[in-house]
Amino acid sequence: MTILSHMQIWRKTRDITRGNTWVVTTSRLLCGVASGPTKDSKVRSHEDNHTSNKCCSKKEATLNFRDTKETYMSKSSFQLVRSLFILKSCTYQVFVNNAEKMMRISRILLGKSLFAYLMKKSFYGQFAGGENISELKPCVENLAQHGVHSMLNFSVESDLDTAVGESQCEESLKTILSILDSSKEVCQGRPFSSFKITGLTTPQFLYEFTEVLEGVQRVFLECSVVKREIGGFVDSLSSEGVRGNETLFVNRVITREGFVKIAGSPELFDSVDTGYTGKLDFYQFREILLSNPEIISQIEVIPELTAELAKGGTRLKDRLTQIIKKTKSIDARVMIDAEQTYMQPAIDYFTVKLMREHNHDGVAYIYNTYQCYLKRTPNTLTLDARDALSRGYTLGVKLVRGAYMVEEAARAARLGYENPIQNSKEETDKAYHNMLDVLLELVSRDHCYMLAGSHNEVTIKYLMSQLQHHNLHPDTRERVVFGQLYGLCDPTTFQLSSSGYTVFKSIAWGPVEEVLPFLARRAQENTGVLGSSTRELDLLKMEIWRRVVKG
Repeated sequence: MTILSHMQIWRKTRDITRGNTWVVTTSRLLCGVASGPTKDSKVRSHEDNHTSNKCCSKKEATLNFRDTKETYMSKSSFQLVRSLFILKSCTYQVFVNNAEKMMRISRILLGKSLFAYLMKKSFYGQFAGGENISELKPCVENLAQHGVHSMLNFSVESDLDTAVGESQCEESLKTILSILDSSKEVCQGRPFSSFKITGLTTPQFLYEFTEVLEGVQRVFLECSVVKREIGGFVDSLSSEGVRGNETLFVNRVITREGFVKIAGSPELFDSVDTGYTGKLDFYQFREILLSNPEIISQIEVIPELTAELAKGGTRLKDRLTQIIKKTKSIDARVMIDAEQTYMQPAIDYFTVKLMREHNHDGVAYIYNTYQCYLKRTPNTLTLDARDALSRGYTLGVKLVRGAYMVEEAARAARLGYENPIQNSKEETDKAYHNMLDVLLELVSRDHCYMLAGSHNEVTIKYLMSQLQHHNLHPDTRERVVFGQLYGLCDPTTFQLSSSGYTVFKSIAWGPVEEVLPFLARRAQENTGVLGSSTRELDLLKMEIWRRVVKG
């Protein structure tokens, strides 16, 4: 299906739901909500003030947008007019597509100082919180006064066409560690941090390691058999589209006989199959091969796991370990954001290993990001959910629809492989809701913390109703929180907060000239969100008129 077909579907859906939008969550720094009990106390922190018993009532999940005075209480009249102008401009495709080019030309014509001043009063000011901690702090405090937590967005990222050296990776590491310290100063409650792994290693390493992982996956699918027996809740945890699909590795196992044909070593199989089940799942099989490069070198379809790749993995793990140690020392949490599909399997691999090592005792120190617009996400997330249950760790999840749709579709067409994106927005929506159902099963068993990144009103109401269905009371409600972009969907954000839910605003921050290109690229990817804010534009007009009339 073409991008045009996607957009036609989105517009039809928007006309029905008035606000059903493609959801994108960028890399971010999150601060201010608990992600689990502390080791020495069960005293609740600031965020408990936003959780109430009324969230758990059995009434219909609704969002009330009639009171614009309450909705826009945190906004000045200037901010309302700016929001109306910027959001209306973003409904024009020509503006969004050429935003970065127009900003480059404006920078040349206006000069650095005047350009920065005008941007802070307009586009930058709408979607970013400030250039430094001192500018950011009032923004965070203003949101906190109205019950909304802040997500500080660390936006350093790179791609295959970017030259990245080890010195740059070390500088990014120092910056992340410094931001973790600063988050304690800026944010109320427990800080969350979020970043992209491409800031900590070279994209080429992630790409080559992904090639190895996908080679291992191909061998597993070819040599494995369908798992016929269901062994309790762990094996039964699944969803529509995953359940019964024999082509997915989550539903397959490799037998001892099959493993010996590949690796020639029954001893290796037995060392992992400690329960004498006679079979291994995909993750167990993969770990054996990655721990034994000499076996991989004998399998033609798997690229060689070279010594240089191994060193790259060690360097990345060392940097991630430093971040986790800092995170634990200040009782914070970190989210690792999603990136392009040709690097994502490597990112998933390292993130899951971190979760297995650190997410214990009912605490999720590390979260992974799952993009539901990818066809493979239900398979991957279901396997990770089962892995968390069987190994006894807590799964940390940021669930989003996705951030690289245009780029992924164009790359697939250019290189001639199957588009990894779902065939329609309806399929993406269904995958998102199915994954919510799977994750809420884990939440109810104290094995998961989740941030649901969504501006989609239908999805938000669905999650609200499912929280009621699962009887998630205040003590457990912190396990499920909402996240939205700063500068967008204020009515939904403040309605959620006033209804007792924990909700974040994701705030990009940093020097104007560094943050604006990032915002422009995100605007290009987020046209579904920016272009379908009809309700918000109407509400902004209503509140501006109310203030004009009443003074």
